[in-house]
Amino acid sequence: MKLFKKLAINVHSQVETLANQFENKEALSTSYIREYERIVAQAKVKLARVEAEVDRLAKETAHLEAQAAQWADRARRVHTTDQEKALACVRRMKKAQSDQALVIRELAETRDLKRRMAHDVAQTLRKLDDLKRRHRLLAGRQTCAEALNALQPTEARLPDEVDDLYTRWETDVTARELHNQTVAPETDSLAEDFDRHEEEEDLRLTLEALITPPNETKE
Repeated sequence: MKLFKKLAINVHSQVETLANQFENKEALSTSYIREYERIVAQAKVKLARVEAEVDRLAKETAHLEAQAAQWADRARRVHTTDQEKALACVRRMKKAQSDQALVIRELAETRDLKRRMAHDVAQTLRKLDDLKRRHRLLAGRQTCAEALNALQPTEARLPDEVDDLYTRWETDVTARELHNQTVAPETDSLAEDFDRHEEEEDLRLTLEALITPPNETKE
């Protein structure tokens, strides 16, 4: 009995330890997922800012291009009547073109940054989705394992001593049943005497019938 109690305590302890490990791992997995969600959220905010900057630079590039074209048109219109004013227009045109070149270079760099950030965000999202999928899968398997442990009594997971106990018990009961079947019942001597005399009388009558000729009758 002490052995069974000791084994039961050990099994319970191992199950509780395993359950705690499951709970810790599940909590740790949840914390990882929350951290990835935070990283993705921050990256999305930064990516949105970069996308807005790309839009702003693209609009500024178009605006500077329009300005350069406008100053070029003005220079063409006044160069015959006012050479100095035409040169001033050309100067403004070249300034717009120079500014546009700088903005175009900045736009290209910002678009490259946007592309790399979008790639990183997509990778992090895939990683996050994979973590959530694995979390759901393992959490489901853990729930099933805990349910099965709850359905099975602790004694069912003990070594074979329990089965040996019932085998020995069944053997003992079977032996007692066989012993009871072989014990002779109490005899009745008076009844046996009558039975013996009646049997002998029946045998004599049968013998007489055998030795007496068929046509001979008793006097």
